[in-house]
Amino acid sequence: MEPTHAALREAFRARGRQLWLVGGALRDRLLGIASHDIDYATDALPDEIEEIARGLGARVTTVGKRFGTIGVLLEGEWVEITTFRGDSYAPGSRWPEVTFGRSIEEDLARRDFTITAFAENAHTGEWLDLFGGEADLRAGVIRAVGEPAARFREDPLRILRGVRFVSQLGFRLDPATAAGMRETAHLIASLSQERITAELDKLLQGRAPAAGLEALRETGALPFALPELAGMPGCEQNRFHRFDVWGHTLATVEAIAAGPETLRIRRWAALLHDLGKPAVRHTKPNGEWGFYRHEVVGAELAEALLERLRFGRADAHVVVLLVRRHMERPDPADRRAVRRFMAKLGGRWRDLLALKRADNASHTYDDTAYHDALEAACLRAEQEEAEAIRAESPLSGDDLVRLFDRPPGPWIGVIKRQLGAMVLDGELPPGDRAAAERIARRLMGRG
Repeated sequence: MEPTHAALREAFRARGRQLWLVGGALRDRLLGIASHDIDYATDALPDEIEEIARGLGARVTTVGKRFGTIGVLLEGEWVEITTFRGDSYAPGSRWPEVTFGRSIEEDLARRDFTITAFAENAHTGEWLDLFGGEADLRAGVIRAVGEPAARFREDPLRILRGVRFVSQLGFRLDPATAAGMRETAHLIASLSQERITAELDKLLQGRAPAAGLEALRETGALPFALPELAGMPGCEQNRFHRFDVWGHTLATVEAIAAGPETLRIRRWAALLHDLGKPAVRHTKPNGEWGFYRHEVVGAELAEALLERLRFGRADAHVVVLLVRRHMERPDPADRRAVRRFMAKLGGRWRDLLALKRADNASHTYDDTAYHDALEAACLRAEQEEAEAIRAESPLSGDDLVRLFDRPPGPWIGVIKRQLGAMVLDGELPPGDRAAAERIARRLMGRG
C-alpha cells in the first residue's frame, strides 16, 4: 500500500526535518481549483529525502535529484519534495545550477512569481506569504518576486512561465514584470527546446490562449520562442478580414471548439493555419492583398516548425494535415466531393470543420450556413458508410458460385442484396457465413 501524506509528514517530523507545502497547490487552493501539482520543500538534503521515502515503502523517482528534487508516489499521485534551494543560470547554460538553502524564507525569495511564493508548514499549519501573493491573486496580477530582470536572468524559462500563467489563469502581467521580461527575452535562446515546447503547450491549452500569446508578443519573447510566427504581427490582410494575420490567428485560437482529447491538436492547428501568409502575400490586380497557396506553404513551414519543437510525429502529422486542407470548400450537395474531402482527412474531418468555423470567426462575412451544411453532409456520408458496412452480405459472388456450382449471373446480385438487407435489418449477424449459406439455399429453393 502506498504511504499517505500523513505518514510522510510524521516521518519528516521524527527526523527533526522541516516540511512545507509550497507553490501551485496553495495557489490553486486559494483560487478554488482542484490541484494535482503537489510540491513540498524541506531542509533535508536529497539523499535523506530519498531515504525517508524508501523507508516508508514508497515508490521513488530520482530523475530530478541533481536539482534537489525527489519524486514520491503518495496516495496514487506523484508529489515532489525538494531541498530548500536557489536556481541561477551561468552564461550560455541550458539547465539551472542549484545551490541548497537553509530556510523556507530563503527558498521563497528565490521563487519566480508572488502567486507561487506561498508556503504552509506541514507540521504546524503556519502560513507564509512574504511577497503579497494573496493580494496579487485577488487582483489577477502576475508579479515577479523581487527585481524582475534578476529573476528572469536566473532562469529565462520564467518568462515563458509568466505568459503561460496569463493564459492558464486569465491574469495580466504587472508592468514592471513585463518590462523585466522584455529586457531579458533574448535569454530564451539559451533554453533547451524541450523546456520551451512544454511551456508553449501549456500556454496554448489554457483558458485564455489569445491573452497568453499576446503577452508572448508584448514581452518580446515571440521571436525567440516561436520565430516562425514573428512575421504575423503587422501583416495586413484584405477586406474579408477584421485583423492583421496576428490578430486573426489569436481570434482563431480563441474561437476553436475543442474537448480535452482534441484541445492540443486543434489549438496548434489554429495557431499555425495561416503561417504561410506573410511569405506569400502579394498585391492582386484589384489592389488588394492576396495569399495564393498560403495553405501549401504554411503546411511546409508548420512541418519544419513542429519538428524543431520536437512535437511528436503523430500529432504533428495531424496539425500539418489540417493546415494544408483548411482552405478546401467542397459543395455539401455533391456527395462525391464530400466523400473525397473526408477521405483526404483520414477521419479528422471534425477537427478540420472546427478549424474552418474558428477561422471564420473574425472574417467580415458569416459562413455559418455553409459550415452547417458541410457538417450535415459529412454526417450523412459517415452514416451511409456505416450502414453500407453493416449491410454487406457475408457471402461474396465467388462464394455463391462455389456454393451452387453455377456460372456467374444476375442471380448473384439478387442473393447478395437480400442477404445485405437482412444484415441491415438485424435478421442476419454480420459475417455469419453459415447462417448466410442456409438462407441462400432457401432463397435458391434448395433449403
